[in-house]
Amino acid sequence: MNRKRLLLALVIGLALVLLCTAAALADDPLKVQMDFSKKQFSGPETITVSITVTNVGEGDMPGPVTLYYPSGKRVEEFGSPTLTVGSSKNWQGSWTVTQQELEDGKITFQIRYTIYDEDQDDMVSKKKNFSKKIVFTGADPELTITAHTVTPQLAQKGQEVTVTYEITNSGTVDVSNVVVKENSAISSKSATVDEIKAGESEKVTFVATMGSKDLNSAATVTYKAGGKTFTTKSDSQTVKYGEVNLTAALEADKKGGAPGDPLKLKLTLKNKGTVDFTNVTVTDATLGTVFSGETVKAGETVTLEKDLTITETMDLQFTVTAEDATGIPTETATGLVHVIAMDPTQQIILSVEAEADRTQVYKIPGNVRFTVRVHNESAVEVKNITVKAVDVALYTFESIPAGETASFTRDMAVSMAGSFQFTANCKDQLGQALSFAGNIVTIAYADPTPVPTEAPVVTPPAPVTEPVPQDTEPLPVWMETVNEIAETAKWVFAGLAGLLLILLLIGAVRRGRSRSESNKAMDHLEGATYRDYSTAPRGGRRSEIVSGAADGPDTFDKAAGAENTEQNSDLMAETLRKLYDEKPAEAPEADLDQTVLSGADPDTTTELPLPGLEPVADEETTQPEPRVENASDAAHRRRVRK
Repeated sequence: MNRKRLLLALVIGLALVLLCTAAALADDPLKVQMDFSKKQFSGPETITVSITVTNVGEGDMPGPVTLYYPSGKRVEEFGSPTLTVGSSKNWQGSWTVTQQELEDGKITFQIRYTIYDEDQDDMVSKKKNFSKKIVFTGADPELTITAHTVTPQLAQKGQEVTVTYEITNSGTVDVSNVVVKENSAISSKSATVDEIKAGESEKVTFVATMGSKDLNSAATVTYKAGGKTFTTKSDSQTVKYGEVNLTAALEADKKGGAPGDPLKLKLTLKNKGTVDFTNVTVTDATLGTVFSGETVKAGETVTLEKDLTITETMDLQFTVTAEDATGIPTETATGLVHVIAMDPTQQIILSVEAEADRTQVYKIPGNVRFTVRVHNESAVEVKNITVKAVDVALYTFESIPAGETASFTRDMAVSMAGSFQFTANCKDQLGQALSFAGNIVTIAYADPTPVPTEAPVVTPPAPVTEPVPQDTEPLPVWMETVNEIAETAKWVFAGLAGLLLILLLIGAVRRGRSRSESNKAMDHLEGATYRDYSTAPRGGRRSEIVSGAADGPDTFDKAAGAENTEQNSDLMAETLRKLYDEKPAEAPEADLDQTVLSGADPDTTTELPLPGLEPVADEETTQPEPRVENASDAAHRRRVRK
């Protein structure tokens, strides 16, 4: 019963899978067919691929169809066709099978297209990956250690020892993740090589310092190929510890440079023993025999130089062999010198051009203005460029882009005539100091042209001043007495003048007060008419004068004379009472004889009667003549009454 249920469940599941596959195929309007020229591989290689894309849908494709390589790059030769119903597009090209594809066992291409989605009612982009299986028969990689070199074989304490491995891939597949592990006595760190292609070789170098005992060198190499890890080991070599009387040291004048740049090597050989070394031969793994037939006597030091041209990055280590006087061979080695060949496009090239504002000076030191231009002829930006003259830094450019020029101007004091040259100094990618010299500027010295002789300026002699004769005889005694009296009189007169000034001020104040009181009294008097009571009237009537009017008896109207006379008498009497009431009783009578009225004619005088006396009546005039009052008189009377 259980078996029947299990079988039924399997049948139902298979049916569901078939239905889902059919539905998916029904939704996919494109059919892809792919073939390879080769299906079995022992390693990565290039094959021919053929692909055909057919529209098996119910309608034309609404958009273009594009094809892509397994790397994701578009296949340009396929184009962007718009496939109609039943139409196809073919493409045939090459593809290099990778190691990863060999390990995965398949090669996958991709097509991209656009269809109309009825559910979303819009255009939808689709991707479809299609693969074909391949068989990786494989071949075990053959990675071998073809060289294991230890230099030198005999070393003394503190001497540098170099161990070099040359690893060759002699198989048909590439290997990756190559790790070389040395004995801890040589190095505690492992060396790594990312990849060694089939048929190629790589070198790995370790550097150790000799101690007081022998060193044993051996390496274990691990690598990967075809998804598997392999291991191989090197043979073992021993570096002997001992005293060496012949020592060697190698150094280069630079760390490296662009291909074609010169390189100078200097080898220093020192004989610390008591016997000479003859037939000294110097060799290098890269350069071959460098020196031969040299002799280093006991206690001497010999320096040998070698000029090279940089062609590639290399490690140089010279091996020195010699024989002593007894014929016993001796071998030693230098330290390792690493020379780097830089990318030519990164090489720094600068040109320097200088010019002066003059070619000669007329005094020493003389001022000369120099203009220096630095042009960057290299293909890279150069930073921190210092311009010097006779090892004195004049100016620093922070940066000069490739192909551009920078300049500066500087006034300099030339201490002597001669040639002057400027240099541009910087550092390359290796930190090496570079110097580029400019053109030579010559500055000459010339005697200054003498100034034309001018006519002398004649200065007249200064006038002679003769002293004024002075009377040295003393003054008589009476002159001194007169001077004293004059001095005293000066002060007396000054005091009197001050006293007179005070008296004048007092008098001015009193006159001001009297004038003020008189003005007050005049305010109560009628200034229009006055009467003279001390004289007899002429022509049978009194003489009347009106202030401000024309003189003569015909000025007033006779009909109004009597009335005006009566009114004026009353006004005069009232004014006199007020005036004498304000005056002190003991005032002398002479002061009241005459008073000048304000507003009257200054040539006429009015006499005021003494107190208690009546004015003398005119015998012929018994009644005042009538007088016509004008508007000014009426206004004046009203003011007096108020």
